[in-house]
Amino acid sequence: MKNLKKLLAMMLMLASVFFFACSDDDDDKLSKEETKTEITQLSTDLADKLGEMTESDGMVAMEALMTMPDPFASTSKSNERYVVLNNIQKYLLPYNYVKKSTEKSVFEADHFDFDRWVGTYEWNNTVGAWDPDYGNPSDKIIIIFPADSTNMDNNNAKITIHNYDEVEIDYEYLPTDIDADLYISVSGSDDIKVVDIDLTAVWFTSGEYIGEPTSLNVSVYLIPFEFTGDFSHTSTAASINFAINYDGAQFFSTGVGATWANAGDSLPNNINGYIQFFEVKFQVNIDVDDLIIVISDMDNYESEVEFLNAINAEIDAYVTVSGTWAADIELGMDAEDEIDILFVYADGTSESAIPYFEELGEDLEEFFGSLEDYYDNW
Repeated sequence: MKNLKKLLAMMLMLASVFFFACSDDDDDKLSKEETKTEITQLSTDLADKLGEMTESDGMVAMEALMTMPDPFASTSKSNERYVVLNNIQKYLLPYNYVKKSTEKSVFEADHFDFDRWVGTYEWNNTVGAWDPDYGNPSDKIIIIFPADSTNMDNNNAKITIHNYDEVEIDYEYLPTDIDADLYISVSGSDDIKVVDIDLTAVWFTSGEYIGEPTSLNVSVYLIPFEFTGDFSHTSTAASINFAINYDGAQFFSTGVGATWANAGDSLPNNINGYIQFFEVKFQVNIDVDDLIIVISDMDNYESEVEFLNAINAEIDAYVTVSGTWAADIELGMDAEDEIDILFVYADGTSESAIPYFEELGEDLEEFFGSLEDYYDNW
């Protein structure tokens, strides 16, 4: 399995929390009731943000643009497109950084030459085609179009592509540089910026990791949301960091790191990371080498409880709320002697964490997955 896919799986594992345990020694702790209230509220808050993102002005405007003929295509055929606009749209969405599309591209298989296409393109709804002004300006691409697909006579949106470059890898065009913004004109006020994307990436062009980034940095503004992310990948280390803000306040972030003892090893020797929703943060550090030794010696333990305690000793995981310790996350046994994941509270009591994480994991998947569904017609 490739390192990027491993790390993405680890990030989702952190979201679902199906492999956590252990302790923190902070004396300042939340009560059991306070902790449960904070965790239960997460799903509602996340769903609210999902609704706002899918209805944002930037998404609506981009959807309108993507239903129109490609301004750079030589004909008006709807299935003839370069991937430049598709890549801009794709990398606006957090979900597309996690899931790689396996669908065969329907776009024109030609490299997009940014310098060739600089100029201004304005939608002419009377004739149903673009009016190009090639070379004006000489250093960027401006596309003027209707932000509302139900009002195609009103060219009130302008996307400016300041720079774009791509590389062909394994019959797919992947962006190495995207710098673009989108403004919408609103009657009686100044133009409003609803989209801004700045992305740089370097991709593996051959070998085991072909088509995956060796490094990637991105900053996306999608009013009122903003997210940043970076990824780095070497033969013995990899990391992912990702955060989403709403009106300047962070409501989701995650960071996952892993190291491999030797290049080519299938398993890392350490995994560490966190995932945070609003003020609730789940943190984990796993000594994989020692954990493997414990698992390989499982037959030597006298009971399942003793075995689980040995696993817990190699995995440090806990929950904080606004920086205050709230609960340990440990492996244990339920009333039916089945292995369970537990919240262990300050008063020493515990309960299964799985119902909380199942709901939260479903909402996280919906938050990222529904964005792709929103653009199915693209």
